Amino acid sequence: MEENFNNQIKEVLNNETLNQLEIISKLKHIISETEFKNYNNRPTKTMANIVSDNILKKIANPHHSQIIKTGFNAFDENFAGFTLGELIIIGARPGMGKTQLLINLCLNISKEIPILFFTFDLSSDSLAERFLSCHTGIRINNQTEVNLTQQEKNKILNTEQELSNYKIYLNDDFSHSISALKQECIKQIEEHGIKIIIVDYLQLMGSFNYKRNRETEVSYISRELKKIAKENNVCVIVSSQLNRSVELRPGGAHNPKLSDLRDSGAIEQDADKVIFIYRPEYYGINIGEEGESTSGLIELQIAKNRNGILNNIKLYHDKNFLLINETNYNKLDFDFNPDKLNDIENPF
Repeated sequence: MEENFNNQIKEVLNNETLNQLEIISKLKHIISETEFKNYNNRPTKTMANIVSDNILKKIANPHHSQIIKTGFNAFDENFAGFTLGELIIIGARPGMGKTQLLINLCLNISKEIPILFFTFDLSSDSLAERFLSCHTGIRINNQTEVNLTQQEKNKILNTEQELSNYKIYLNDDFSHSISALKQECIKQIEEHGIKIIIVDYLQLMGSFNYKRNRETEVSYISRELKKIAKENNVCVIVSSQLNRSVELRPGGAHNPKLSDLRDSGAIEQDADKVIFIYRPEYYGINIGEEGESTSGLIELQIAKNRNGILNNIKLYHDKNFLLINETNYNKLDFDFNPDKLNDIENPF
């Protein structure tokens, strides 16, 4: 097959009667035909067979469930977590905490489910430092020998064994190629049983097929990511930048919309779930609609859910923006007053 493909390419390139456009057209046709022949077509089945072979077996054997719990109870209860075969887009403007949310999701999930994390924005070392910070509660800028207390040093040294319990595989290959990413995904799925693939983030990826048209290029990448999820029965979670239109919207309404997804409408079309991160505190909104403080608040706004409802979930980050959970960390902070202790010891 490969030899035949190479011969066809050589034949076109050596044909002196063809002009440049004709050569490009014929090469595209050869590549398209080859891809079709290599495609592993699934057999057509009756609806009854699919229900019997797939759906009923999953119900009868919950250990083979397609559902992955995120560790955020409100999300899991309302949206049934993540599902194998899904493409999930997590969109936000810079500074909203996309990477930190992904790190927290990894730590919640990866003791049970193997995760492959592609980081194009940070090196694997930088990302590993963030994981370490999140796990220990020690801020990254304190992780130097000068700034660490002896207790913190001991805490970090003792985490090696603990972190080995997390099934997280990091890749910071800066080729940014969707073709290379697909090959690495298949390799890691076969070798480590990967069930979740995370890409941080979409707009840093590229393709040699559509270099001159960014919107078409992103559309192609989006479709390929969806194919990875579906063909390999894995959950693909991709962070995505939003357009500046979020910042420029009049009246202080900075809640993201599906139309804010940057570079391509195909992202919205291909995704099974689109989740936006919104922090009102970032925009100087300190009081919510019901008079509550927005300090530390992270809203997950589910803007698209192919298999369920749309709603918002409230999460909170701690003061160092390391841990993200359903606990409002700010309510746990209070000033200690010695007089209050006297009141408790002498109530009358």
